[in-house]
Amino acid sequence: MAQVVLGDIKFSIKDGAKLNPTTGKIIVTFPDVTGVADPTATNFVLAGAFNDVDFDEVEGSFASGVTFDLGEFELEPGTEYTLKIISVKVDGAELAAEGGYKLNFKTRGAERKMSWTFTIDAESAAQIVTEGSANVAGAENEDATKYMDIQKNGATTHRFYVPARNYEEILLPDGTALPMTEDLMFKFGNKAFYVGDTEGSYKDLIAFNGKNQYMIIPDCKAGDVITFNANRATKGSADKPTNIQAMDGAAIAPDGLESSNGIKDSIWLGSSYANYKFEVLTDGDVKFFFNNCLMKSITIEEGVEKKPCKYKVVAGYTEDEKTTILKELVAETEGITSSTVKAYYSYWLADEQGNVYTYGTKGNPFEASFDLKGDTTFVINYKKTAFEGCVFLSEGEDLPNAALCTSSNAAIRSSMGKAAYFTEDLKLVTLQPGTYKVRAITADYTSKSGGYDCVLTKGEGEENEIHLVATADNWNDIESDLLTITEATDITLKASGNENQGIDVIMIYASTDAPEDPDGISEVKDAKKVVARKVAKDGRILIQTAAGTFNAVGVQVK
Repeated sequence: MAQVVLGDIKFSIKDGAKLNPTTGKIIVTFPDVTGVADPTATNFVLAGAFNDVDFDEVEGSFASGVTFDLGEFELEPGTEYTLKIISVKVDGAELAAEGGYKLNFKTRGAERKMSWTFTIDAESAAQIVTEGSANVAGAENEDATKYMDIQKNGATTHRFYVPARNYEEILLPDGTALPMTEDLMFKFGNKAFYVGDTEGSYKDLIAFNGKNQYMIIPDCKAGDVITFNANRATKGSADKPTNIQAMDGAAIAPDGLESSNGIKDSIWLGSSYANYKFEVLTDGDVKFFFNNCLMKSITIEEGVEKKPCKYKVVAGYTEDEKTTILKELVAETEGITSSTVKAYYSYWLADEQGNVYTYGTKGNPFEASFDLKGDTTFVINYKKTAFEGCVFLSEGEDLPNAALCTSSNAAIRSSMGKAAYFTEDLKLVTLQPGTYKVRAITADYTSKSGGYDCVLTKGEGEENEIHLVATADNWNDIESDLLTITEATDITLKASGNENQGIDVIMIYASTDAPEDPDGISEVKDAKKVVARKVAKDGRILIQTAAGTFNAVGVQVK
């Protein structure tokens, strides 16, 4: 046999790395062996020890190496070990085990890590921002690894980050490790770890601004629920996906998208921070891909036995620790514990006294999520607005003969996830003498400048037309001028709109002027504050304000 020289040994992990004592693996190879005619056909045998745990006759080839499966050696959790190669034999001949034949590593603790919150110290944050701000195009010190210009909500912002090599521990500019990833492993395809957002303000988060960057979460158990608190880093498109995807069929996303293999394993992210859940299907480490998303935290909940239960979802408000129900959003429904319940909700709701309440904000889906743990009633808590004396309030899609807008934006921009248009005129209400205003949220999904004209009438002729004109896309909160009604008068909604233009919500309320802060949660101005109410013989509601006498505010005609 020719003289075989092993050269340096190579281990598949870094010195000091952490491994799972039951599922971890170490591969040993000799990358520069000489004196072997055919490495793919030549085997070698190693003998050695993990501390005082001896092993022998571990066989491999120079092509594939030797794999040590730690589960076979009964190593203790939370312990420091040294892998020592004591003997190397090739074709029965023992070769000298020269220097570089030791590897120090640690085993993970017995308790699983169940949550990670991403944080960074203020000094390092300031240094990152300073270096990134000084890095201007064309400058002598220009460095493309300092920041990235991105478009966010129509404006340009910098996202600062720390360069990091693949698989290596992420270090801050001061050389210390980022205090967040005890058991996580990250791989950044563009070798960059993004940590900040906008000059002058700093956010504790990870920004995955590339494609197919991945993270491995260790020691998962079947049934675990992994929750990512995340947001999209930029507006998504076919070329720039904004999603989280579980890989290798190891986890599913109950509210996700179905992949080519028929599994719901991917979730697209919305425009604000939310919780995105995956259920683990198999024990072991789980890999996730991230595309253009921002991450604040990860939590893991241990799986629980799934049992049938019943639930419903209501909208209401609470005063003096008493909850009053305004609307049932989901009637009693059968469900399974540990699942997620979702319900669309209304932007405005009114009580029997004509007070108007609100929940939700423009630009976000009007949809709430709840974790189902047993028989329960979920309450979406509304807050009182400055609107009083409401005599008519309806979602557009709830009106008679409504035709639904089909734009995909309706589900994410409109109250209750719907908007509607009308091919026939529709009488909404008969108003009694008094002063009123019409307020509506209209939807115009066709252009950035709007243009949809929602028309109501309070009589014949153009002078009795009420025009609510959209001036922007998607969401338009429009209020009419003051209407003075001197006799019983029908308010009619004229046929208008199409599949991309319609009414989201419409309301008519008694007013002497517009509330000072109609969309806020505030007290009504003294001049409008209701001091008394009574019901007339004909059933009409009469109110008295601090600035006037009793006025009829009308009665809704159904």
